[in-house]
Amino acid sequence: MTKALRLLASDIGIVIITAAILIGVYLIDTVTPLGEPVWLLYFIPLVLSFWSGRVYTIPAVCIVTLFFLISGLLLSPQGITFSHAILYRFTFYLVFISVSIILWTIRRRQIL
Repeated sequence: MTKALRLLASDIGIVIITAAILIGVYLIDTVTPLGEPVWLLYFIPLVLSFWSGRVYTIPAVCIVTLFFLISGLLLSPQGITFSHAILYRFTFYLVFISVSIILWTIRRRQIL
């Protein structure tokens, strides 16, 4: 039991869990109609990547998430008007990038 917990708490375990949650949120995002704020769940992998020992994990999660947000916008079924969905997602892009930069700066100061 403790061996499994140590593996999950290791750096590679955090990266694998982060990637799995990121893909899971993307799949949920693509089947949920536009206007549902499922994209807020993308903060979970970003926060998890903060505990990875690799410095590049936060920017990598940010870049992959931005691509997933764009494709999720294009692949999601119609819920609200497309112009409103673009406005909501663009606002989230700005907030997500800002939080990513703040977390990355804090993490870099801890590691270096």
